[in-house]
Amino acid sequence: MYFRSLILAVFTMLAITAVQCTSEAGLTTEGEINPLLLISIDGFQNEYLERNETPNFDRFIDSGIKAEYMIPSFPTKTFPTHWTLATGLYVENHGIISNSFFDYELGERFSYGPPDDSPNDERWWGGEPIWITAEKQGKTAATFFWPGSEASINGVRPTKWVDYDGSIPNRDRIDQVAEWLDPNGDVRADFATLYFSFVDSRGHAYGPNSAEVDEAVKEMDDLLGHLFSKIEEIGMTDRLNVILTSDHGMAEMSEDKLVFLDDLINLDHVDMVDWTPVAMIRPHEGRTEEIYNALKKEEDNHGYTVYLREDVPERFGFTNHYRIPETIMIADMSYTITSRPFFEQRGIPAGNHGFDNDTPEMHTFFSASGPDFLRGETVEAFESVHLYELMSRLLGLGPAKNDGERDRLLHFLRQ
Repeated sequence: MYFRSLILAVFTMLAITAVQCTSEAGLTTEGEINPLLLISIDGFQNEYLERNETPNFDRFIDSGIKAEYMIPSFPTKTFPTHWTLATGLYVENHGIISNSFFDYELGERFSYGPPDDSPNDERWWGGEPIWITAEKQGKTAATFFWPGSEASINGVRPTKWVDYDGSIPNRDRIDQVAEWLDPNGDVRADFATLYFSFVDSRGHAYGPNSAEVDEAVKEMDDLLGHLFSKIEEIGMTDRLNVILTSDHGMAEMSEDKLVFLDDLINLDHVDMVDWTPVAMIRPHEGRTEEIYNALKKEEDNHGYTVYLREDVPERFGFTNHYRIPETIMIADMSYTITSRPFFEQRGIPAGNHGFDNDTPEMHTFFSASGPDFLRGETVEAFESVHLYELMSRLLGLGPAKNDGERDRLLHFLRQ
């Protein structure tokens, strides 16, 4: 009798331990894990939906949840913010400090455009993106564009990926991802990404309040309709979780709001790691105090705030990486930090981003729908750094080290 009781106790303890480990890994004990599709519409603001007729967006939102807004990471530029979404790390912990920057330890420049191939070099990318977490734990990931998805991470790649080519038609992107997600297909992806850049491009070219942006929003709505049709076609309407979001917002720019850096400091005494709206300045040896004091003196007369790196507000998560230089200027909303020769040659875009991530213009869109999400709920605003943990939970994965909170977004899910 004692022996039978002891055996029962051991099995009970093993069962409890298994449940605890499963819970810690984010797994559910009821039913199978549903696939997840993560979609980014670059440069998409909440208010774009408020001023346009978007029946497919509305249909998606009504079937799931929508956040009041999402707060991106800082600086609010495409590569840093997308890598935070994918890894759950603040910029100071993943090291992608801008879309283009020089690394003085590597002696090389990171750049997202040709002919530079740096985005394919894993030396740049800190942290572990969700598609690598999935692959390492036996899941199948398929990425059709996402900043950083072309690079291997510690030698691991998604099962399927596509090198970025903006000329690939948007519908073709959707069709390919649907094929990868098809449970009767060859890939049967557990996780996939889609990325669209054209709303952001129109925002830069014409400004966020333009008719051209409104037309782009309607085009995106039509693409969502096509996506829904393809999901239905592969029989995944009731099985696929979909997160629809963006990387940052967009601000209207003005030629009346210019900061000419060459009027304030001698540019021969610094290296410019990046320009606007977050000017990253690396003073030459012995000149840090001189450069900082010159900029601080004029701060109240111009549209910016200047910091020494160690004094950058903690909420930005933008201090503790060696790539971040000694002096940081943050432009006020709608201001451009430039030089007179550059402005005379190139002017400024009609719209831009990169500003303080807690300003309304930089806030962005988030909605999610699928079998694991609540239906018809509006949820409070949250920081994008928490999304990696949510995706890990949805996919039943043990997350890599990240800056998000494990339980911060669990109330988005059905219990």
